[in-house]
Amino acid sequence: MSWRAAACAGALAIAACQAHGATADRSKVAEIFADRVNIDQQRETSRYVGNVEFNQGSVRITGDDVLLTTREGELRLIDISGSPATYREIDDNGQELRARAETIFYDTDAGVLRLEGDAHLCRGGEYFRSVFIEYNTESRAVNAGKRDATSQERVRITLRPDDATAAVSCDAMP
Repeated sequence: MSWRAAACAGALAIAACQAHGATADRSKVAEIFADRVNIDQQRETSRYVGNVEFNQGSVRITGDDVLLTTREGELRLIDISGSPATYREIDDNGQELRARAETIFYDTDAGVLRLEGDAHLCRGGEYFRSVFIEYNTESRAVNAGKRDATSQERVRITLRPDDATAAVSCDAMP
């Protein structure tokens, strides 16, 4: 496989594995912008460094360093770091998911999005802020809190009442 094919495969693999991104996003053109790229075909990794932007349909990823790991041509892990690292998608039901943290790790096999360091997660009328947030894209379960017993950080949660007419806006996410 040529370096060009490997770069395209790495970029397109993100779209192919979206657990909840809109199905239509998968057939849209993917674009990655970065200052540098390093593709290692033997290790099945591609690393994008420096002001990284990934766009495909509603999916948007930004960060200072993005590492993609594939296995047998399928994307398995996305590791994003930055100040901040961000992840955004809209699912087939039109529900937006936004995440921001110092580090975002997405295990596509497990369907788990892990946010570490000044972590923010906004989804369908709910907003979470903590030093650590883990979100299961399949079950929609959220686990947030301290990483260790010495931390003074507390979890902040904003919920929309069932009878509220307006959802919590992800645009207002600090």
